[in-house]
Amino acid sequence: MEFENLNGVPPSGRRRRAGRRSRGLRSLGIASTAFALVAAGVACGSEAPPPEGPMPTGTPIKVMAQQPVNTNLPAYPAGLEVAEIYAQWINAKGGIKGHPLEVITCDDRGDPNEAANCARTAVAEGVTAVVGPFSWDAGRAIGILEEAKIPWFGVCCPVVEQEFTSPVSYVTGSLFSFPAAEAWKAAQDGCTAPAAIQMDIAVKDLFFQQMRNGFAAAGFDPARAKYISLPPEPQDYSAQVAQATDGTDCIIGSMSEDNWAAFLPAFRAAGGTQRFYGPQGQLNAKIAEQFPDVTENAVVVNAYPNIEGPMWEDYRGALEAYDASDDLDWNSLVSLGTWGAMTAFTQIAEQLDGFSGAEFSAALDRTTSLETGGKMPPIDFTTTYDGLDGKYPRIFNRTVTFDVIRDGRPVPLDGRFHDMSKVMEGAPR
Repeated sequence: MEFENLNGVPPSGRRRRAGRRSRGLRSLGIASTAFALVAAGVACGSEAPPPEGPMPTGTPIKVMAQQPVNTNLPAYPAGLEVAEIYAQWINAKGGIKGHPLEVITCDDRGDPNEAANCARTAVAEGVTAVVGPFSWDAGRAIGILEEAKIPWFGVCCPVVEQEFTSPVSYVTGSLFSFPAAEAWKAAQDGCTAPAAIQMDIAVKDLFFQQMRNGFAAAGFDPARAKYISLPPEPQDYSAQVAQATDGTDCIIGSMSEDNWAAFLPAFRAAGGTQRFYGPQGQLNAKIAEQFPDVTENAVVVNAYPNIEGPMWEDYRGALEAYDASDDLDWNSLVSLGTWGAMTAFTQIAEQLDGFSGAEFSAALDRTTSLETGGKMPPIDFTTTYDGLDGKYPRIFNRTVTFDVIRDGRPVPLDGRFHDMSKVMEGAPR
């Protein structure tokens, strides 16, 4: 099934309430923000600042934004900044039902113990939800939130069992579909000797199996592909490059931006010519600009439409109006996913009379079609996913979009959401 497209590191515990940040407050100002957006492939200069409304005066609605920042694993500071910018943007419009949105940021450092500490802070602060989170290991954190009936909402990128199964986990991104989609697309494009690379993290075996299913769904024998594990800490990847370039014609790289930045110099030095397939926000504009010769014509699999689309006009405008940092990737899974999750949070919160976690969860549990203006496909939270033997019921979104890298930037391939539900199970679409 296809859906038409709708054409400074923050420290742990920092919060953003109803205050507004004016243009020019940062030393680098708007010119740097425009540079960052151009680097991300966004046309700038026409994005209007958010409309100014009456200052919200009700009791603040608290949410937590949680991402790994100060970590030896790949870091994602942009999500925390997006959450803070969203709070300024929505509060400038009058807040949510007259209530200011207060964002408490938490750096979980890529550590399950720190993630649990973030969850304890969320409980102590009485947040309505942890919104747009990404964590390398949120298992213990979700257990704490589950006890307090606080949703882990708007997840872009689930990687541990609790995100797939907990009743307080509401996954809105489709990272779970990526491995199958990447393999399916590579086979559809005519790859006959692919190498599949996966970071050695908790979901490695699951994602390798998804790649096999994707190959099978496209009619390609999965046994003909190479499967290569990659250490998650960026390092000299010459050995993995040698494996991946030996007798292959394309490379599926399920790895982070930092891993790509370490992998591609070794690939270039080895004289590799394979076509790449990789995930949104990881095989991105920053990587493509650094390595334009080896990333040209690469395919990017997205959970969210490209930032150039009209569905992101409010996001682009807010990034410019509130002086977004000039050195982060705003077209990433975590960045787009956080804005999309905050948008979805607002849609649901506007239906509530009270803002407890339990009330928010109850509203989600009766939502049959969450609409976000094309940032995500309509999402039904009343129907859990029963595919793959019913082991992953909280995967509510299984669609992807595709970009192709041209002249150092990702551009939309066909502007559609593609449902990968059957592909994930190894069946033809």
